[in-house]
Amino acid sequence: MELDKISNLPSGVTQQILSFLPIREVVRTSILSSNWRHKWAMLRHLVFDDRCVSDSNGRMTKKTFENIVDHVLLVHSGPIDTFRVSSRNFRVPSCIDTWVLHLLRNSNSIKEFILKPKGNGSPYNISSCLFLCPDLTHLKLYTCLLKPPTTFKGFPRLKSLNIKKVNVKRDVLEKVIVSCPLLERMTLCDLIGLIHLNINSPNLQFLKVGGDLQGFVTFILGNSPNLVGLKVTGFRGVKAEVDSLKVLLLRSPSLQELEVSFGQKKSMMRLDDSRNCTSTQLRVLKITGFSGGVKDEIDFIRFLLLKFTCPREDDSSTYFCQCFLGTTENVGRF
Repeated sequence: MELDKISNLPSGVTQQILSFLPIREVVRTSILSSNWRHKWAMLRHLVFDDRCVSDSNGRMTKKTFENIVDHVLLVHSGPIDTFRVSSRNFRVPSCIDTWVLHLLRNSNSIKEFILKPKGNGSPYNISSCLFLCPDLTHLKLYTCLLKPPTTFKGFPRLKSLNIKKVNVKRDVLEKVIVSCPLLERMTLCDLIGLIHLNINSPNLQFLKVGGDLQGFVTFILGNSPNLVGLKVTGFRGVKAEVDSLKVLLLRSPSLQELEVSFGQKKSMMRLDDSRNCTSTQLRVLKITGFSGGVKDEIDFIRFLLLKFTCPREDDSSTYFCQCFLGTTENVGRF
């Protein structure tokens, strides 16, 4: 009798195999053998996306999508580390509150929560239950209204925060940030209703601010001495943005990588301010969306290059400063 090689695989191996499969394929593994019948129900990483199931035309109905999530959560046993709901076809499911409540009641150890629905439509008011998950380390929210309950004490273990197209008030977001003492990475894109933001995050290492910055023009690091990477996209060069960037550079003594991506609409100001904005730690300066044909653009880039002092190649450091431009046209004009 031939030995069944898949029935007696170690639990860690089977969980690793299942983690690489779409959820619909994970469920189908229950027919492999009697030992595999319930293994999928103990999967620690649950990812529900457009690959879940489709009809005869290759499309999936919203109701079918919701039924799949309901069924998996109903039969699931054990802890859940990752819960991700993302779709390019559907807005936020109406039963998301029920799912979050289930996670809180049955798997209070949830570490990664990702909600990424279809981009258009009204923002969804995220369930207050989400703010009661103390073990969250990664949080990604798209197209929602961020309004924690008054009892919110913070995420003591959160290391990564990514929010996009989120409607949030300044004081609320500042409170969330300061209540995450271990925060290392943060992405803020296309935020709604923000004009100013003061970021106080002592352990923050990487920050990305981008999208439509027309309504979000001033971001200041109040206390982030460990910031080593900064990326600003949708930059237009208006005075408020330039002043904000100057202050940010002054307050980032450990900054090593800076990336500035110009938006489609540029309104560059003249940069005749000679205040010291030097950084002796910068290793990489990357500029994209640079047309090279506008004098103010060139002046702005010259300003950045002159304001940063990079280590010489003969220094003890093995690093050197690199400058990447989005186009090679007009480089000679520097």
